[in-house]
Formats: sequence, structure tokens, C-alpha cells
Amino acid sequence: MIYKKAKDINDALLMMQESPRFVLFSGGSDMSLKLFQNRYEGMIDISSLEELQYINGDASCIKIGALTTINTLLESLLIEKYLPHLYEVCKTFASHQIRNIATLGGNIINDSPAADLIAPLLVVDTKVTLQSIESERTLLLEELFDGFKSLKMKNEIVTSFTIIPRKESWYYRKVGARERLNVTKLSLVMLKSEDKFYLSGASLSPYVKRFKNLEKLLSSGIFNDADIQKAMRDDISLSEGSRSTKEYRERVLFNMIKEALEQLA
Repeated sequence: MIYKKAKDINDALLMMQESPRFVLFSGGSDMSLKLFQNRYEGMIDISSLEELQYINGDASCIKIGALTTINTLLESLLIEKYLPHLYEVCKTFASHQIRNIATLGGNIINDSPAADLIAPLLVVDTKVTLQSIESERTLLLEELFDGFKSLKMKNEIVTSFTIIPRKESWYYRKVGARERLNVTKLSLVMLKSEDKFYLSGASLSPYVKRFKNLEKLLSSGIFNDADIQKAMRDDISLSEGSRSTKEYRERVLFNMIKEALEQLA
């Protein structure tokens, strides 16, 4: 395994171009399996790129560097005050030790169906900025995902996330085998801003996505339990897993939606 350490973003981009079978490495909390599978010839360490470690902004706009750690998010008054649902998700993320090294960008780019931090970003229409040697582009985070472990990016580095906070009430719940240090069996994030609903959740599809059918139904204000169940089944795509059955996750998700609606009423 060959190890390279980048001095800055441009250095990392050049290394990626010269070594296409190398993987970017920062906290590395979810990297070991990929390395043991021999999917890469080496790693490019970008953990020291301070230009990607920051939280800036105010009530109108918050920008987060891709290498910002989970504990840094928890220490931020901006996140706690203006993005309380994201703050709550970070509180349930792994252990203190892992939160010290795991990064926001790493959790997103790993693109696991069980990734905790994608759903709370999707429901606030987060934008992601990517940089290549030739250019920089910004798109909605939901546009980045193209399927299971498939991202619409090539020879690019995710540099930042931009969020426009809005006044909203929120619900978040995560289900796992235990309260802490678990891999998500399923989770639900629901936001309500005025009369509109925004929903997403983990471990309910091949990749984390917005639940557009449920959003439309709940925002209409006219629905019953059968309507919720139909919209829910249209939004999710469950497969049997080692941690829980399809039937279990479908039943629990429905109960969580009902609980969330009661809390946000």
C-alpha cells in the first residue's frame, strides 16, 4: 500500500490525476474495509488541509468545509442554533473518539445507505461544491447521488457544503441495536416549515434520498394511514439485511412518521 500526503487542494488533485487507483483519506473511520479489499493501490492523505476545515456564516447562510469533524460540528454554536436537527444527528454519531476524526465530507462521500449525515443535509436543500484541476462546480447534494455507492463525480474533491437555514420544527429518530455505537437500522428526519414537509432517512433505499411522495402527501394536509403507507412504499426500496428485515423497517418507519406528525402538529 503506497501512502502519499497532500500539501494543499491542488496537490491532492494532481496526485489523483497521476494515481487514479488511489483513494482520498482523511479521518479514515470507514476506510479499513476498502483497503483490505485491495480496491486501491494506495491512499492520498488530505487530513491536514486546513482550508477544508471550517464553519462560517450566520442565520442567512452557513458554509461548512468538507473536512470538518463531527465533534467540531457539535462544538459550533451556529450549528446548534440554526441547524438543530443536524446537531441532534451528530450527537448520536458513533463514539467521541470516532467523532474526533470522522469528517462531514467523508460520511457523505462514502455514500453508505446507512450514512447518518446525508438525510439531515438533504432536507434543507444543501448544496455541495466540488473542485477539479480544471474547474469548480456547485450542485444540490441530492444531485450528487446516482445509486448504491455511485456518485456523479470524477477526479474531483468535495470542498464544502452550503446551507440556507429556515425557520422550521423538526423530528429525528434513529433505530439501532443499541443507543450508541451502532450501525443504523433505519432513521427518519422530518422538517416542517410553515405548511411544507421535508423528509429523508437512512437504510431505507440503496442510497439516502429525499422522500418526495411523502413530502407531497403530507404537505397537502389531506391523508389517512393508508395514504401514508402507499406514499412511503413508493419512496423507499427495502432489501433484506443482516441487521433487520424489510417488514420490520417498514413497520417501524410508519410508526416513526406517525410519531413525527404528532410531535410537529
